[in-house]
Amino acid sequence: MDIVNPDGFFAAFPRLKKPIKVKSPHTPRYNCIAFALGFKDKAWWPAKLDMFWPPDCPPEPTVSACECAFATQGYKPCSDGRLERGYEKIALFTRENTPTHAAIQLSSGVWMSKCGGNVDIEHELRELEGPLYGDVTTFFRRAKKSS
Repeated sequence: MDIVNPDGFFAAFPRLKKPIKVKSPHTPRYNCIAFALGFKDKAWWPAKLDMFWPPDCPPEPTVSACECAFATQGYKPCSDGRLERGYEKIALFTRENTPTHAAIQLSSGVWMSKCGGNVDIEHELRELEGPLYGDVTTFFRRAKKSS
């Protein structure tokens, strides 16, 4: 599974430790928000005509609009990204108060992200912070679905 433009990819994420765990091939079919919410059939983003956004949520790229969209899938804001038994967590990255990225926490405590139209990767939470995505600013959680 190849990374599209590896030099540009690693330049965008200067904190990312190599080697990385690539978990899926690159595809533009879905994005980080969709991936964090468990969807791989469509991209989610506010105010983009070619992407899905819940109709009752503000169509603007704000933290409150993301909070509304995540709530449609059972997520509520929480205080931090520590692993909590019985919960799934999402971290929202922002740059200048504008959402840029979302990552989902795995049951191991490691985080996983869909990096734009590129690959899905496992990473430590703060490894994707930097000039592209900004910083992790908000966390959400929901009770794990029983299987």
